[in-house]
Amino acid sequence: MAKTEEAPVVIIGAGVAGLTLATFLHTAGVGCIVLERRDRSYVETRQRAGVVDARNVRMFERWDVADKLLAGPVAQTIDYRTNGVSRVFEIVGDDASEGRFCTQQLLVNNLLRVLIDEMGGDVRFEVSDVTVRNEDGVRPQVAYTDASGANEVACDYIAGCDADRGVSRASIPDGVLTTITHEFGYAWLAALVEAPVKGHPIMGVSEHGFVAQLPRGPQRSRYYLQCALTDGPEDWSDERIWNEIRLRTGDASIENAVVHDREFVPLRSVVHSPMQYGRLFLAGDAAHLVPPTGAKGMNLALFDIDMLAQALVGAVRDGDAAALANYSRTVLPRVWRYQEFSAWMTDTMHDAGDPTLNGPFRQMTARARLDEVFNSSTAGRLHSDYQRGVA
Repeated sequence: MAKTEEAPVVIIGAGVAGLTLATFLHTAGVGCIVLERRDRSYVETRQRAGVVDARNVRMFERWDVADKLLAGPVAQTIDYRTNGVSRVFEIVGDDASEGRFCTQQLLVNNLLRVLIDEMGGDVRFEVSDVTVRNEDGVRPQVAYTDASGANEVACDYIAGCDADRGVSRASIPDGVLTTITHEFGYAWLAALVEAPVKGHPIMGVSEHGFVAQLPRGPQRSRYYLQCALTDGPEDWSDERIWNEIRLRTGDASIENAVVHDREFVPLRSVVHSPMQYGRLFLAGDAAHLVPPTGAKGMNLALFDIDMLAQALVGAVRDGDAAALANYSRTVLPRVWRYQEFSAWMTDTMHDAGDPTLNGPFRQMTARARLDEVFNSSTAGRLHSDYQRGVA
């Protein structure tokens, strides 16, 4: 017989979205349980990149947890490099808020420490067979199995923060959601290397394709190289990785270093709407995916969580469910706005490179768009606003 218990909120998934939501709710005095299928060690060591934009830095400050959670260098400049020629774009704004190169892995580790070790939050790892009951007229329930056996949690609300292939969205009946997707037609090779960023983070285009380098701690960085969707590890030896980096950055002085890991990331966009059904609310990758070119995947998730946390606090603690009823209508316009920005970044940074991708006309018009960011104060300010997350 299943063990039964109650909680105001059940959160499925202990990534950035789920752990941030739990931390905010705990801070506001709203009880919750987080369910995660992996063990804590896996969650702590899972490699994920990311930048926390200025808007979300302010969000963490507003929830009074920024000092405990955020770390990493300031993210205020980008070296937009074309055929080896550097142009440094400075991200500017009206206030002193600055983005941070705080990777998802670092943020998750800080969240686990603060939520579990300092706040005593309830995060349950290594659960399986998670099922969601979310029917009209019946109190929501989440069932799962762990080492102790079968468990059931009756709750008022469920937050689906379990990424693109989790059980939360899959529990919504067919025909409820509208799904819109776009495939960009190429992928990135992401290589974690034992070599720090020297100078500014790089976003580069050349006749040989796209390249980027972003910091991953004081001694490491991650390079991103445009590649074919069909490429695999066998196609990219260490020597080929470094040769392509030198070629695409236009910097023959770059020396080979240890390549710790490599993964292949197809570039695609996905939006599922609405982002709520009954008393289930989707956030982050469970509701939408963006290509990584604009560094907005984690930041869109954090905006979702900010809105969802405020709405849940209003419903559970204050007895006002109006914001919760409007959650999807509140967040979806921003999702589409930053889908557009991410598509602009992706098309610009890839069309401007290898002309065999979409032809020389698209190459030169993309380079003209990139020039405008530097030559027009209006375009430059708008680009800064998108980078900062305040557009």
